[in-house]
Amino acid sequence: MRWLARNKKVKPAAVSRWLRFLARKGVRPGVPAYQSYRDLLMPIRVLLGRSPATAAGEVACSWEPGKEINGFMMVTGGSGSGKTEALKLIGGSLVRHGIPVVTIDFHGDVLFEGQNTLHAHVRQATGQGLNPLAIDKTTLAKEGLQVKIAKEVDRVGRASGCLGYKQAACLRRVITDVYREFGICEDRYLGWRVVSPSLGDIAEHLRMLSKRKEGMEGFDRQTVNACLARVETLSCNALFRHPTSVSVQDMLAYNMRLDCSRLRGDAQLLAAETVLDMIFEAGRAAGPIPVNSRSDSERYRVFIIIDEAKILSLGRGNAEDSRHILNVLVTEGRKYGIGLILASQMTSHFGSEVHAMVSTRLAMRRMDPKEARRVAPQMGLMPVDLVSTESPAGTAYFRSASTGGTVMLQMDRLPEPEHRGFISEV
Repeated sequence: MRWLARNKKVKPAAVSRWLRFLARKGVRPGVPAYQSYRDLLMPIRVLLGRSPATAAGEVACSWEPGKEINGFMMVTGGSGSGKTEALKLIGGSLVRHGIPVVTIDFHGDVLFEGQNTLHAHVRQATGQGLNPLAIDKTTLAKEGLQVKIAKEVDRVGRASGCLGYKQAACLRRVITDVYREFGICEDRYLGWRVVSPSLGDIAEHLRMLSKRKEGMEGFDRQTVNACLARVETLSCNALFRHPTSVSVQDMLAYNMRLDCSRLRGDAQLLAAETVLDMIFEAGRAAGPIPVNSRSDSERYRVFIIIDEAKILSLGRGNAEDSRHILNVLVTEGRKYGIGLILASQMTSHFGSEVHAMVSTRLAMRRMDPKEARRVAPQMGLMPVDLVSTESPAGTAYFRSASTGGTVMLQMDRLPEPEHRGFISEV
């Protein structure tokens, strides 16, 4: 069946038949077995809603990422405009096509059938946590250990507040030493152990050093204590204390939803950046997608949904920095098969690189007049088109290459999940 799907174009009508077939077999989104049928569920077609009635009647409006330059979509709109419902509709459709979907949920309400949730605020007896220091031999071979350490130091700095150059150097030294204690160093690549240190191990090492009167060689006690305070604040979160760390393979196989709604802001930022970096590095390790992809299943390996993306774009970082994770994803993610759906209330929450690379926009009505004046030119509209408060929630304007312009539509609502068990713990 896989050979047939790859060498014979599957018509959209056939997708519905395969979906019914899988439902009868009891194979549903959210389990690895479902994704093995993804070649038979192409092309990707996300039905968004219907445009107003014309002489020919209502017209269905769909997003078809395979017809776009890339799989990047920006969703904007004021509070109560229907952004979250739009994300649920898009995510629920993508998982039915067998494409892995990873959701970064800062508010805890982007729920749809086919997800498995990692609750970040509690330590689950059965489940997994997240370890920013986890080592993946395959991905690390591309960049080396010191680059990995430098990334983690930067990430801790953005999450907990800017690190001074002495503090950053101290933390880099401590992380290097702890990795070595765990048998992980670049000159012994083949001998790396499977077990990686955690933030708790880094905090414990710093705590030991802080008890010394002289601090650490090259760094005074005050610098060590400053590093300890930052790492300890992060390491106390249940998400980072779990003995088993979720792997990127599990994230993709089970459509992981990271529920950050009850984490502090610093932990939210660290968790989200860690997950996004893991996905990007896994894509880079797998190599570029074929230049002339035969189907959407070859072109897209994963879609990432981020609600309230401003927490990432504005959280103690420079949204214009080319090293910012969102900028990395939009500039390099396409060639590794990564799709991205970003939602926020204002377009100013995103840097210029994100705006330049996004090929599809969904603007919800009920915008603030100032925001409407910024968004309207991007959508080919007048500001008054976006500020109406009388239109029902879910009224939106959709602009993409496949539609050939801007289309007004009333968004569909995703039905309540029939199988709540698939919204579970990783």
